[in-house]
Amino acid sequence: MKGIIFDFNGTMFLDSDLHEAAWLYLIQKYSAKIMTEEDILKNIHGKTNDVILRHFLSADLSDEELQKLSDEKEAYYRQLVVDSPEHNTFTPGLTNILDELKAKNIPMTIASASPKVNMDFYFDYLNLGKWFDESKIVYHDGSFPGKPAPDIFLIAAEKIKLAPKDCLVIEDSYSGLQAARNAQIGTIVAIDPFHQHRAIFQAEKLAPDGVIEDFSTFSSSYLN
Repeated sequence: MKGIIFDFNGTMFLDSDLHEAAWLYLIQKYSAKIMTEEDILKNIHGKTNDVILRHFLSADLSDEELQKLSDEKEAYYRQLVVDSPEHNTFTPGLTNILDELKAKNIPMTIASASPKVNMDFYFDYLNLGKWFDESKIVYHDGSFPGKPAPDIFLIAAEKIKLAPKDCLVIEDSYSGLQAARNAQIGTIVAIDPFHQHRAIFQAEKLAPDGVIEDFSTFSSSYLN
């Protein structure tokens, strides 16, 4: 491993519950569809907003409608973050890992299905610029297919000037782990803070290099 690519939501920032709440709000507002636990695992987390909206609302949504609905969902989500005191810091142990990676000059970046407006929010809210070069962050801008396609991780590896086989990806989502595998990432680690998906990840061999709960033992396991 020569460099690290982090997923963001549910990995660096434990906000999966807030995204689920925002999607539930939007889907119930505009659709009669029910959001199941399997939907949350396979059709929500890690997916881009356009894919989610077309799945739950209508495959015929125009680009303008998609943007409007996406903006509504993300604004609702960001307000949930601001209003939630327990969602104002990183996943346990991560700050120490970021400091260590920076001190060792290990290349790192973020590859997220979030839109730019959310990444801008995180850079301000969590001071991401202390560790990350914003120009190397990969977010969903509609120019490449979302996870589970490999593109996001291939672009991220290129931005930190490494071959995919020399990168470690850490992901919490089913589709994100599929994307890392499809990109032929050299080291793939899953994070499952609440012990919800470990069995599925292991049964489908999506996390060949381990499943962690947080970053408290990450250094001893993967950086030494």
